Amino acid sequence: MKILTEQALKQGIAAHKEGRLQDAKRIYRDILKIQPGHPDANHNLGIIATSLNQSDVALPLFKAALQANPKMEQYWLSYIRALVSENQLDDAMRVVQQGKRRGIDTESFNYLTAQILADTPETGHESLNPPQEQLSYLIEQYENGEYVDAEELARSITKKFPNHPVPWNILGAALRKSGNVKKALFPCQKCVQLMPKDASVHYNLGMTLAELNNLGEAERCYKKAIELQPDLVEAYNALGMTLHELGKIEESNNYLEKAVLLKPDYAEALNNRSVTLRELGKLKEAKDAAEQALTLQPDFAEAHNNLGNTLKEQGKAKEAITSYSRAISIKPDYVDAIINRWRLLYDVEQYDAALKDIDSCNTEKSRAGSLETLYALGRIDEIYKRIEKHAEVDERNLRIAAFSSFISNREKRNTAHNFCNNPLSFLHVSNISTHLKNVNKAVTEIINDLNNVEVIWEPYGKATNGGFQTLKQINLFEIPTKSLISLKTIILGEIDAYYSKFETQSCTLIEKWPSQKKLRAWYVRLKKSGYQEHHIHPDGWISGVVYLQVVPPRANNEGAIEFSLNGPVYSDVNSPSYLHQPNVGDIILFPSSLHHRTIPFTTDTDRVIISFDLKPALYA
Repeated sequence: MKILTEQALKQGIAAHKEGRLQDAKRIYRDILKIQPGHPDANHNLGIIATSLNQSDVALPLFKAALQANPKMEQYWLSYIRALVSENQLDDAMRVVQQGKRRGIDTESFNYLTAQILADTPETGHESLNPPQEQLSYLIEQYENGEYVDAEELARSITKKFPNHPVPWNILGAALRKSGNVKKALFPCQKCVQLMPKDASVHYNLGMTLAELNNLGEAERCYKKAIELQPDLVEAYNALGMTLHELGKIEESNNYLEKAVLLKPDYAEALNNRSVTLRELGKLKEAKDAAEQALTLQPDFAEAHNNLGNTLKEQGKAKEAITSYSRAISIKPDYVDAIINRWRLLYDVEQYDAALKDIDSCNTEKSRAGSLETLYALGRIDEIYKRIEKHAEVDERNLRIAAFSSFISNREKRNTAHNFCNNPLSFLHVSNISTHLKNVNKAVTEIINDLNNVEVIWEPYGKATNGGFQTLKQINLFEIPTKSLISLKTIILGEIDAYYSKFETQSCTLIEKWPSQKKLRAWYVRLKKSGYQEHHIHPDGWISGVVYLQVVPPRANNEGAIEFSLNGPVYSDVNSPSYLHQPNVGDIILFPSSLHHRTIPFTTDTDRVIISFDLKPALYA
């Protein structure tokens, strides 16, 4: 009987959320015929009554719900609000005091207390809160997905009742749901100002900040939410993924583990934890977590994709392809899973199947992947035709620029892609000494400032191996220290010199030169045996590196930087390359499409650099 009742309750809640109030009322009443004291059925039926301005009908329903489960804060709040709506202020205050004695003492209770006192005739003050039926209707609009209407009503309520948190909360949520995340930020911040001890508003602000890619602030919001409400499982999950985005994989895993412990059937957290476990190299545990998520939610496409990634790292290519295929069957337009299957098919040399996959996508990355796959198939003429076909749309696609320079050199004929056909001839080398007299002093000051910047070891998905790198959210040139401001000024001067040096060249790199100098910088400290893999900077335009500490030159060009047309998956023994053995203070600028790597070194001296990108308008 309990199972049937719970199934009916789910049906009632679904009808309620969809706005089918008559159906919901019927289902709730059917439940009460079987179980008159059922708390959720009583409470939800009371909510419907208040939305219809029938607070008198709602009162006994809320009271029954509260008697059945006095631990549920929402039941107290609903009952008190109904009493206030019915002008039963003495009873409302009495219930507030009862709730506080039972440990229900939240910001919402404080607001209700203020309203009751304000509405008491002796005070002579106007109500601090909007009518309950208006709030109920606002919440109903939001829950029914009527975000534009909810936004409009919430704005009107906030103008009349600027110190009530609910309309601000709904306004922020509605704006986020409508895709107006930037506009959602202020309402979310207002909620935190009004209810600083409410965990949920800190969580909501964190979600908004995360969507705006302000991950550092989002992290602080989630941690505050957890401090206020240690069992807020959604905050642990969100914090875990934010830390993951910041590259703090160990810390991310700790919070995701806590989320799973609090809610073992939380499929999303299980899958997220599986991702972090895989990145920590704990492949068996990662596989188990993904499979647990799929047991709970078999149609969880992201978990199938994640399981495929883990199986791939375990060397189980066939099983991985099956997992990717399941993800794609659930979400046919799931680009990540399609690209993952393409890469694995490519790796196992099933090039025809790989091409079919990558051609089913249409992104900057996939169009470059198609060219790489055609190269593996030896279909050179088709490569040239495709580059010509997409020349305009891919004008600033640096992945294709890198491949185009490679294939142009190999085939001895240019493609239609003209970002920078011969990037090795666009290198520019200078030194800080041309700008400052005392290089060693300047470098020492920069390194001292860098020692205060947060770094992580071998950030996942980056080229750095055997070394530390700043978190991706940190832009060194936004840190207001004297040494870094001075270095930025030097680099801006070198960028001007670079443009002057090559301004007569006829290529997109020069002809579409960024009109604004938007720089992003990070630093890398490589330890003994450290290196950086072949990579480009696909979101840059011009890239550069400043050498602050170098390793002694030894055999095999240890510690040198190598520039090459060869990439990780395409290469030719006859492709040209250029090696530079750096000195302290050296500054090298080069097209962001040019592949480069650091050759490993065996000395104990750290190799310290600052890398930077001049960003195009598209990414600035």
